[in-house]
Amino acid sequence: MSPRIAVVGAGPAGLAAAAVAARAGVTVDLFDERDQAGGQLTYRVQPVEAEFGRPAERPFELAKRLLAEAAEARVLPHLGSLVAGSFDNGQQLLVVENGRSWIWDGDALIVTSGSTDLPYPFPGATYPGVFSGRGLQILINRYRVLPGRRFAIIGGAEEAEELAIDIMLAGGEVIWSGIAPAPFLRAGGIKGVDVLGVGNEDFAVDVIAIAVGRQPDAALATMVGVPLAFAADLGGLVPVVDDRLEAVPGHVFVAGDAAGVGSVAVAIAEGRLAGAAAAARLGLLDDDALAAMRGAHPDLALRSARRASLQSAFVQPYEGPALS
Repeated sequence: MSPRIAVVGAGPAGLAAAAVAARAGVTVDLFDERDQAGGQLTYRVQPVEAEFGRPAERPFELAKRLLAEAAEARVLPHLGSLVAGSFDNGQQLLVVENGRSWIWDGDALIVTSGSTDLPYPFPGATYPGVFSGRGLQILINRYRVLPGRRFAIIGGAEEAEELAIDIMLAGGEVIWSGIAPAPFLRAGGIKGVDVLGVGNEDFAVDVIAIAVGRQPDAALATMVGVPLAFAADLGGLVPVVDDRLEAVPGHVFVAGDAAGVGSVAVAIAEGRLAGAAAAARLGLLDDDALAAMRGAHPDLALRSARRASLQSAFVQPYEGPALS
């Protein structure tokens, strides 16, 4: 009977990890709480780079290709399945699907749970009409809903630029876009947003989007007891992993945005590396097979070197001397 692993998160990293591990002979269960695989590729519309040095492609086409690779490798999909907990160093998972719960048992866990938008609190940030950047993209591109006509975007990185183009493609108008200290910002309105104040200027808008960056979604990794460390360039608190993306020796691997935010190409490259590393740990691949995957994208070496310098911020559960 072949070893069994779970991949949690069916975005670019998860699909890539599942396909590589399954081709190596592992039985792979791929979980995602949504009813559609593809993660960020399901609500982004502008071309993305899938592999270093190759032309960019449309997100839905990339998702289709990654799904086909996973299906060809006989990955077992569990869509609409929430992984609510992890036990026994990642070898048991509590899964909730179709109104029932059950325990998954296996040999290893790969966490590819992606990232969430960073918050940016300011007066009025909780008013109706204030969205996270990715939340607004989902509304516009997946559900085809334009929630207003006049938009303001708080943020200045690539996420803000991409969002501005998506809004304009959908027929909206970006009235203001930029970044300012939170005390200089304020949203006003009675039943919802109708103005964004920036310093001494007021801008008449009906939607405000916060697109100041992303942070790893490391909730499942911390349930297993994976240490976290702080790295601003990777999105904040990130799981501590080695150069094989291994967090708990022999059992838990973390890859893609869940291990530090980055591009789609980096997420795919890390997913493949984690899938191969898990298969190697289970005796189905030799270490030589990992060498090519480590060199698949130049950012992998940079991310690995960055992680090697990190100091754990805290560990769960606490295993040190008794606290007085």
